[in-house]
Amino acid sequence: MKLNIHSIYIAVQNQVEHFVDLFTMSVFLLFFLVGVYAVFDIQQVQASGDLGQDIAELIPDKTEDSEIDLAALKAINPEIVGWIRIDNTKIDYPITQAKDNTKYLTRGYDGNYATLGGVFLDYRNNGFKDDFSIIYAHRVDGEKMFGQILKFEDKTFFDTHKTGTLYTEDGTYNLEISDFSVLNVDTTKVYAHDNNRNGHNASVVADIRSPALQSRNTEISEKDKILVLSTCNKDSKHYRDVLLTKMTPRE
Repeated sequence: MKLNIHSIYIAVQNQVEHFVDLFTMSVFLLFFLVGVYAVFDIQQVQASGDLGQDIAELIPDKTEDSEIDLAALKAINPEIVGWIRIDNTKIDYPITQAKDNTKYLTRGYDGNYATLGGVFLDYRNNGFKDDFSIIYAHRVDGEKMFGQILKFEDKTFFDTHKTGTLYTEDGTYNLEISDFSVLNVDTTKVYAHDNNRNGHNASVVADIRSPALQSRNTEISEKDKILVLSTCNKDSKHYRDVLLTKMTPRE
């Protein structure tokens, strides 16, 4: 009888040890797979902010007389409406426009899913024909998309990065960076954009300049067009970091 009890004890102990070994291996395998997925996910996130080979050859060159091949860009995605470049930064992207402001939060320039989303024009803008236009993109660590806008908070960076270019269907515009602001999107009138905004540039400029962290006090008249670049603030979901730029048609 003692021998049988001892045998049962040994058998149970072996089963427990076997179960513990299996559990340990399963946990190890689970953590290994999670680690592999994390590395893959990081690579996918980083890659999603890159321009593909299909569009690389269509990037406007940096000469003063460069133009945009919008027809070729629209062959990639008919919702591409232009190209934005801020000189001497990594902001150099095609601009899309959808029927709402949510689509390109999770889609790239080609309309396909992309973790970092894309650069897109406010759906309420009539292309870039309005006096006041807004383009959006995520603030991304690693300085992709609009990640570098936060750098304009630094006076040295702001003082040494003054210009950009906007390529559109109606022509090319030189951009003069006027102000960097942090705006509360719950209160600012700037984001209450509607079709009656035109002709009220003075109020738009005032709304952005009043809380400006950096400003060049560029003269902007009612006849000038304004382009605002907007991205998430690093500290609060209720705020946005914005660049105010003056659009001047390139002759």
